[in-house]
Amino acid sequence: MKKLLTGSILLSLALAFPTQIFAQSSYTFDSEENSDEDDFENDDVSRTYVDENGITHFRSAEQIQEEEFSRDTREEDARRRAESEARLENWTAPVTFGVRASVGLNWLAGGDAETWGWKTGFEFSAGGIMSINLSSMLHIVPEVAIAYRANSYEYTSEKITTTGDISSWEFDVPLLVRFDIPDGTEILENFYIEAGPQLGINLSSSDSYEFGNYKGDDIISPATLEAGVTLGFGYELSRDMSADLRFYRAFTDFAKKTKIFNNKRSFSTMQINVGFSYMF
Repeated sequence: MKKLLTGSILLSLALAFPTQIFAQSSYTFDSEENSDEDDFENDDVSRTYVDENGITHFRSAEQIQEEEFSRDTREEDARRRAESEARLENWTAPVTFGVRASVGLNWLAGGDAETWGWKTGFEFSAGGIMSINLSSMLHIVPEVAIAYRANSYEYTSEKITTTGDISSWEFDVPLLVRFDIPDGTEILENFYIEAGPQLGINLSSSDSYEFGNYKGDDIISPATLEAGVTLGFGYELSRDMSADLRFYRAFTDFAKKTKIFNNKRSFSTMQINVGFSYMF
């Protein structure tokens, strides 16, 4: 009887322990599986987003990778473009190029100007600019321009009136130094001043006159080279565009030779013009 009881207890223990171990193992496996499922579910939640209309969208792992790759590619392209633009700006910043056109008035002044009775004429010009930027405020600005000038005169002596006119094409070369008014100056902000020498080369000219019953032409031979100084100030309309007002005074005689008024040729060019510049 005792042996039978003892055997029954041992058999019960033997059957109980594997069941417990299996149950524990099964619980562990199920827990890990459930944990993975939870992570997957959490992963699914983390891959969802709600749009502005309140609709929930699901993004797969492949879609997220494609979006991240696309974003990285755009950022890399933007970085390369920025570096390329920075290199180009650094290379071109010291020197910039542009164009300028102007229109204005001119007259001839000097010792013999009153004898001729010179009137106020007009002029216009167009050409190119190169700005050498020494600093943010100081620039050397050489220019080249083709200019057209027209003028006339009228003189009355002993009831006889002499009239005439002259027109010429000039090749002007101003070499100006420009100073920008510092930022922060409330009234003068965006203004600049400029000054420098200017050379003018006469390309061609024509003139005519009437004296009583006499008419003629080619009585004035302009000088081949004219030298003077230009003063002006301007205003920057934008980073690329500006407008300016300039005054020019020649120090050399306009005429090299004249055939009337006893060869009186002591008169020189004076100009005032308004210009517009555009920098590329």
